[in-house]
Amino acid sequence: MIRRQPRRWLAPALGLALVAPMARAWGQELIAAPRPRRLPPPSAALLRSLQGFQDDLERLDRSLLPAAPEADGAGELQGAEPGRPDPSLPAPAATALPQEAEAVRIERRQRLSLAEALAVAVRNDPDLAAAVLGVREQQDLAGSARGRRWPELGLNLAGGFSQQRSYNQVWTDNAGLYPAGSPFLVRNQGWNVVQSNVGAAAARVELAWELLSPYRAAAIAEADDSLKASRQRYADRLRQLQLDVSIAYYGLQLADQLLRIRRAVVESDTVVRDQVAALQQVGLVPRLDRLRAEAALQQSRYRFEQAEALQLSRQRQLSNLINVPFDVSLRASDAVRLQPPWPLDLEQTIVRGWRDNPQLRALQAARDALLRQADRRAAELLPSLRLVATGGYGQGLITQPVIRLEGCCSAALIPQLLNQRSDWAAGLQLHWRFFDGGVTAGAVAASRSAAARTDQQLARERNAIRQRLEAAFHDHRAALRQIVAARASYSASREAFRDVRARYQLGLADYSDVADTVATLTGAMEGVAESTTLANVSYAQLLRELLPVPDRPDQPVALPLVLGGS
Repeated sequence: MIRRQPRRWLAPALGLALVAPMARAWGQELIAAPRPRRLPPPSAALLRSLQGFQDDLERLDRSLLPAAPEADGAGELQGAEPGRPDPSLPAPAATALPQEAEAVRIERRQRLSLAEALAVAVRNDPDLAAAVLGVREQQDLAGSARGRRWPELGLNLAGGFSQQRSYNQVWTDNAGLYPAGSPFLVRNQGWNVVQSNVGAAAARVELAWELLSPYRAAAIAEADDSLKASRQRYADRLRQLQLDVSIAYYGLQLADQLLRIRRAVVESDTVVRDQVAALQQVGLVPRLDRLRAEAALQQSRYRFEQAEALQLSRQRQLSNLINVPFDVSLRASDAVRLQPPWPLDLEQTIVRGWRDNPQLRALQAARDALLRQADRRAAELLPSLRLVATGGYGQGLITQPVIRLEGCCSAALIPQLLNQRSDWAAGLQLHWRFFDGGVTAGAVAASRSAAARTDQQLARERNAIRQRLEAAFHDHRAALRQIVAARASYSASREAFRDVRARYQLGLADYSDVADTVATLTGAMEGVAESTTLANVSYAQLLRELLPVPDRPDQPVALPLVLGGS
């Protein structure tokens, strides 16, 4: 791999890129015009450096030009519970907000393959966890709606205590209304005082059962369609997670490769600057050559700092996306490798992209739920038949501890009385609200308008999917052609390097020829890595719309890196 020994060959070899123009200028000053140009003898140190370069190119071939595509790895999790932490990379608590700087300081850097990164992301991703909870919420709501098929049974218990004190005075007696000696006779200006204490308790059982209810059937259908929509949103999040992690991982691979190359360029330009400065001190090169070497070194450092910042940014992007602990930063364990070419043509890709697409199916289920909502609201005006039954028992104790009679109201006064009662009732209840001033009709029309609006969203999403597939398809084809050109440039640069090395060893080429060839070879190395990354990213974008994924959180999750079953 190129990262093993960049200082052994690339620094001296690339350093010739700046020495060459100075060598030409120096030679033109020393050699008279009529005389033929004489090349300096080959440098033994440079020949040894070129031999090391040749040895490392063999390792470079296995990194940039793999013989076989990367194996189709897939992260598989039984159950795929986002809340179940990984032993090595558990997700931080959803509500965790560290207040100390030490809590977010990077203490550990861990390498992951793309398949491993996908497996950890499925466990840790907050958006996927939210989608799982959304499915569970809709499952509970659907179960609640189905519960209306069963009768309602309730129990009412009541109890209490009351006290009443009354005073009665006779203003006119009732003589003549009753015979003499009757207990109901009262005398004029008679009175009484009675205090009553009442304690009562009652229990009642109520039964209600909807025998005929259009509202219930529509509510159950609406809940089922909402559940389907939530499951499709979960499946779509799996697809999007696969794309997000793949793009972040491919970008990190490219950043690692560019950093290795640009670090070697900085080391090379540093050697050149030091050599030119030494030559200027003995008067062999002008000051201009040293300034040019210094400018080239600073430009190389600028590009190296860019590559280093890009690598750190891509590491944190992948770490935050996968939602690993705050003190862990992820690194890519795989080298840049090309995925196999996309196996379908454009028309097949579009058709398969529309088939069983979670985005489209979620919109379809949402539209059906709105139509069922309209049916449910319309059913409020339809008659419903319910079976109603009640039965109860109660008792009360009436105590009159204070009874004072002065010629009034002596009859039917009982110091203590126990009362018991029971009852039951059963029957059918018909409810029919046949007019409500247009309230229900307006709600039904609103639900149907919302369903029609969802149809337009479905059309827009269908066209957007096609546009994404077409753009990614053409980008992928273009990237494959770029890879062909980049590999051809790399192969030609390698052959040119062999030739110039031999010519330099025989004294037929100077420093400028070697330096130009090495510079071209370095650019070809970057071109192969960049074009390979572009091809992999466009492949992942195509795969995002066709990847088969489960729509239930309790099913195992496997996110392959390539399209299967084609």
